[in-house]
Amino acid sequence: MAYIDANLIKNETLLYRGEVTLWALLPWVIWGVIVGAITAGLGLLLIPFGYFVIRSNEAGITDRRVIAKTGIIKRDTIEIGLNKVSSLQIKQSIAGRILGYGSLIICDVGASRAPIKYIKDPMAFRRRFFELQEENDVK
Repeated sequence: MAYIDANLIKNETLLYRGEVTLWALLPWVIWGVIVGAITAGLGLLLIPFGYFVIRSNEAGITDRRVIAKTGIIKRDTIEIGLNKVSSLQIKQSIAGRILGYGSLIICDVGASRAPIKYIKDPMAFRRRFFELQEENDVK
């Protein structure tokens, strides 16, 4: 069960989930093959490790807040009310622009920052966030 699903509060609904892209695994595969060629295959262990690192990132928008989590063993989470988010930034490398992934940086009014890497189509996440924030302000 995903962190977000396990931590919804009573009567809270997940409205949008930022999916992690598997394109982010490409550098792990490349380095795994290179190191594997040098170390008689041991470098190939980087590939499943990279997969778990990438899949440990989560971001979602509920009807009340934005929830984000990174990390497998060491966990970093941030949960900010929809009306408390001061900005939602997107960072994309050239490869990220071409392949359609990037990092979300969620900031609240207290200057907390939460970077969430490898999110597929981060522009759609940001667009959906602002739509939901506007709907929440209207209520």
